[in-house]
Order: sequence, then structure tokens, then C-alpha cells
Amino acid sequence: MKNKISLTILLFLLIQFVFSEKLFSQVTYTDPTNNAQIGEELFLFEDKTNTLKIYDIVKSNKFEKSKKNVPNYGITTSAIWAKITITNKTDVEQLILQLNQAIIDSVEFYIYNPTTKDYDVIKMGEYQPFHMRKYMMPEYLFDIRIPEGQTKTCYLKMNCKENMQIPISVGTRTSIFKASSTKNIASGIYVGIMIVMILYNLFIFGIVRDKSYLFYSIYIIFTLLTQTSLQGFPFQYLWPEIPALAIYSPFLFPSLVSVAGLEFFIEFLQLRVRLRRAYIISRIFIIPYIISITLSFLRQYGASFMLMEISSTLVSLFMLAVAFIVYRQGNQEARFFLVGWSLFLIGVIIYVLKDFEILPYNNFTRYTMHFGSGLEVILLSFALADRINILKKEKEDSQAEALEALQENEKLITEQNVMLEQKVHERTEELEDKNTELGVTLNHLKETQSQLVVVEKMASLGQLTAGIAHEINNPINFVSANIKPLQMDISDLLELLNKYESITEHEPIAEKLIAIEKFKKDIDLDYVKVEINSLLSGIEDGAKRTAEIVKGLKNFSHLDESDIKDADVNKGIESTLILLRSTMASNIEINKNLGNLPLIECYPGKLNQVFMNILNNAIQAMEKNTNRNKHTLSISTYLEDEHVHIQIEDTGCGMTESVKEKIFEPFFTTKDVGEGTGLGMSIVFGIIESHNGKIKIDSEVGRGTRIVLILPLKLNLVEA
Repeated sequence: MKNKISLTILLFLLIQFVFSEKLFSQVTYTDPTNNAQIGEELFLFEDKTNTLKIYDIVKSNKFEKSKKNVPNYGITTSAIWAKITITNKTDVEQLILQLNQAIIDSVEFYIYNPTTKDYDVIKMGEYQPFHMRKYMMPEYLFDIRIPEGQTKTCYLKMNCKENMQIPISVGTRTSIFKASSTKNIASGIYVGIMIVMILYNLFIFGIVRDKSYLFYSIYIIFTLLTQTSLQGFPFQYLWPEIPALAIYSPFLFPSLVSVAGLEFFIEFLQLRVRLRRAYIISRIFIIPYIISITLSFLRQYGASFMLMEISSTLVSLFMLAVAFIVYRQGNQEARFFLVGWSLFLIGVIIYVLKDFEILPYNNFTRYTMHFGSGLEVILLSFALADRINILKKEKEDSQAEALEALQENEKLITEQNVMLEQKVHERTEELEDKNTELGVTLNHLKETQSQLVVVEKMASLGQLTAGIAHEINNPINFVSANIKPLQMDISDLLELLNKYESITEHEPIAEKLIAIEKFKKDIDLDYVKVEINSLLSGIEDGAKRTAEIVKGLKNFSHLDESDIKDADVNKGIESTLILLRSTMASNIEINKNLGNLPLIECYPGKLNQVFMNILNNAIQAMEKNTNRNKHTLSISTYLEDEHVHIQIEDTGCGMTESVKEKIFEPFFTTKDVGEGTGLGMSIVFGIIESHNGKIKIDSEVGRGTRIVLILPLKLNLVEA
């Protein structure tokens, strides 16, 4: 029984010892000149719900003692609580707790206040503007007052969307600021090197205009922003009032670094020419970086970070392999790229191994990527400088070869000058003979062209003459047909008058009057009177129609108006329609909508020639379109923006795009051989151009054509 009691007591004491070790481990601060690293003395708790408050945390018994000097939770959405117990063995009461990780998004510091009997809280993070911090430093600093020999416990609540590492230390203001100054000196050297390299390469770009230097400068800028963002310097100095940029910079700048690096890589090694397939693959690599940036804006931080890490690894290995291939091809500028890129990759690998806790967290592993990128920048700058030497040597070799070739050419030229002079003399004589022949041919072509223009005009004149003859023939036939019955009626009247004149005083009047009355009945005098009036009216109508045709012809030809005159466009259209009326089929309906237009300055006869050619083409196009029983020729005129618009639209066969493009070319025609010269629309174009006008054509095969002529009210011709 006693043995059981003793065993129980021993087990109880052992449990007490374990819990006391778990719950009461603390940091003892003894040297005020140095900082004390707090690592294995931390008690940590992962709040996966991210909802617990300080009072829940204080009562919790789920804290676990840290087993590492720098705890690492990787990428997590949980809130990490740290419990820190510090005993001050120095005579400095005012201490500072330092969380030396600038990229943590949110930090809350809790410490118990005996006066208020509650926990005081200080909140910091990248979500706040930088000026809200008490200490203008990128890492997080919290004042903690601990009198000599006393112990205090504080709590930290941390949230981070990047890799959650927790390097915590405690020290005095002097020791904290001294350590920060040492770190800032190294960072300043790094920043100075990068800025010098940026300015140097931009200066070289301004001189040689080689895009490699520009892309490399952009690459260095994004590399500098990426590396210094890990320390919080851009948030402190560049955009202290833009927390959003500080939050997204760990996702934005690394992706932009990779894209800029790819552009420099492509341009520097001339992949478009040397390795076309590698160039295409390098372009494809840009896509995952765009997706990574998009995922970060969608708050998918874990997926964004993972995609960026995988892409960066593949791109780094790809660039190393391609640079090696280019170097093996004999391109010496690739050797600097290989060395510089290898050093940078070594720095990246060490930094990543630190994140995965394969290597310890210390100043070397934390800043190795800075050293690697700095060396890479310097070596690649040497590579670009060496490239200038290579290009210079190539240019000198090329100039030497060119000089040698020039000397050889000079010798050949000297030897051939005599032969060339002789051949030039012979060729000159041949050219003179050819020139004479060409002059004769040109004159012949000019004469032929003039004859063809005359033929086109004569064809139009022939059509015009045929139309006039047909139009005049109708009223003349009407007059001719009325003359014969009119002569017969007048003969009857004259005979009646003769009978009245034959009456004398010596003959019996009654018998004569009876004979006259009988004659009146025989000739039907009343009908003769009516018929004479009807025949005279018909002759008058025929004469009027003939006069109208003559007037229309006069308006069309404007034989008395060869100079620029003010003319009525509507009258020109009307007169042209009169002359073309005989050529129109019975199934063509004319729809006129002629607006109230002012007189315009023009060559009236030439303008009527335009109307004649266009309307004649429209009539012929409608005759070809047999798919319609009825056709409509629509003509409208209107004034717009000090220009007269004449729109002629038909329902003919229409034109294809290829025909429409050639319609104004001389000698181009869609008519059968012998039916046209191909100069009609060419003449139209020339006349409209001479009037400073424009022609618009809209046509669809099977539906018809719409032509719009645009003429200014004033010609405003400039004399040569």
C-alpha cells in the first residue's frame, strides 16, 4: 500500500515538473549592451479559427514550447500567438521587444496593466500607414518596462500571408538600434551597388541604344524592390502612405523581376535568332506569373505563392540551361551570364533552404539572396560591357574586311573602266535609238487615247441623237397624221364658202340656200368644226412637245456655256432624263426627289455628261438584272455642309468589290466586246475631280448600286 502511495506521489511530482517546465520557461535578460534572442523560450499557439481573443488565450493551456530559435509556420492563414516571459537582471528598466520580420501583415502586442487591471494592446502591421508606428523602423518594436529583478509576461498575435517566421529578441534601445544600424549599413551598401548599376546601365543605354541595357536596368530596379521589400524599406521610404502596395509587394515584385529577367535574357542572348524554340518557351513562362499576380489580388495567397515559387524555379533552371547551350555555341558573352546567374541561384537556394528549415535562420541565410543578386548584377554588367568589346572587335574585323574588299574592288574597277566606257558609249547609242522609238510610240498612244475619248463622246452623242430622233419623231408623226384630215375639213369649208359666194341677186336665192343646207348636212358642218379644233389642238401639243425636247437638248448641251457658270443641277438632271426617256424599258419607274438647291459654280455641259453616263449605266444594269419584274431608278438631291449631294440609286445587277475597285480605270468595262470603250466612268471621275468633288459608290451584287456625287457650291480653282 505504501509503495502505491509513494509511486502516486512520484508520478504527481513528475507531472508537476513537466507542466512547470512547459508553463514557466522564461527569458533572462542580463547584458544591456546586447540583444537576447528569444527562440526556444517562446510558447506558441496556433489559432486556426483566427477568432480567439486575449482573454481566451490567457486562460488557454494549449501553448506549446518552441523547439527552434526561429519558429517557422510556413504559409498559413492561422493566427499565431506567442507567450513571452522575460526576467530583467539589468539596471535598465525600459526594454524593447523586437519582432525582426518586416513582412508580417498584422501584429498585436498585449501586456497586463496592473493599474487598469486589463491588458494594454499595441497594434501594428502593413495594413497601417507607416507613420502610425512609434519607431520609424521597418521591423516591429514594442516598449516593455520591467524593473530590475522582476518578471513580466506579454503576448503577441501575428498574421501573415507569406512565409510565417518568428525571429524575436529583447534588448535596450541602445542595443536594438546598434544592431539595426549594423544591418542597415550592409543594406545600404547593397542598395548603393544596385543604384549605381541602374544608373550605369541607363547611361550606356542612352549612348548605344541597345535594348539589353534598358531591360537590364528594369530588371535591377525590380530586383532591388523585391530584396528590400523583405526588409520593409520600400514601405518605409517609398510608399509609407500606401499600405496596399506593401501588402501585395511580396507577390507583385518577384513576378515582375522574373518577367523583366526573361526579357533581358531574350535580348542579351539574342534568342530570337539563336534559339527560336527557347524564345517561344520563354514567352510561355510569362503566363504563370500573370496568373500568380491575379491570384494574389483574389486573396488566394497560398496558391499564388506556390505558383510563383514553382515558376521561378523552372525559369531559373531553364535560363541556366539555355545560357549554357548558347555558350557552347561559341558566344563568349554568355560566360558572364552563367557565372552571375549561378551565384544568384546559389543565394536563392540558400534562402529557400532557410525557409524550409533545412538551414538555420541567421544573418547569412537571411541576406544571402542580397549578396547573390548583388554579385549577379555586377557580373552581368561586366557581361554587357564585354559585349561592347565583342561588338567593337567584330566591327573592326568587319571594317578591315570591307577595306580589303574595297581595295580589291578598286583594282577591278580600274581594270574595267575602259571596258565600261566603251560599253556605256554603245549603250548610250542604243538608248538614244530606243528613246526615239519610245517618243514615236508615246505620241501614237496619245493620239489613240484622244481618239478613244472622242469615240466615247461620239457613242454618247449617237445615243443622244437616237433618243432625240425618237422623242421628236412621236410629236412630228402626230402633227403629220392631223394635217390630212385638217386639209379635208378646210376643203369642205372652202367649198361651202364658194357656194355662198355663188349666190347672186339675179338667181333664185331660195333654191341656192336649199342646196347649201343640203351640202352642210352632207359634210356634217357641226362635226367639221369640232374636228378642226381637235386637230389644231393636237398639232399644238406636238409643237409644244417638240419645243420641250429642243429646250431639254439645249439645257443638256449648254452649247452657249463653255465657261464656268452658275447652273441648276436639278435642271441638268431633268434634261438628261428627257433625252434618255426613249432608252428606258417600260418596267423602269423613275422616283425623283429633287431638293431646293442653290445654283452652283460648274461646267454645265461637262456635268450633264456625268449625269448622262451614270444614268445610262444604271439603265443598262437594270436591263441585265432579269430577276426583277419591275425596277426603280431613284434620284435625289440635297444640300449638306455647303455641298450639293446627288444620289442616284438603281435596282440593277450590282458590282463585286473587285469591279468596284477598277470602275474608274481607263478602258475597264464589264460590257461585251464592241459594246463600250471603258472610258465612260473614267471621264466621270475626271469631270468630278475637276469640280473638286467626290464620288462614293455602294454596290451589292443582285441588289443594285448607289452612287453619290458631292459637289461644292464654289469651285475655288487655284490658278497655276
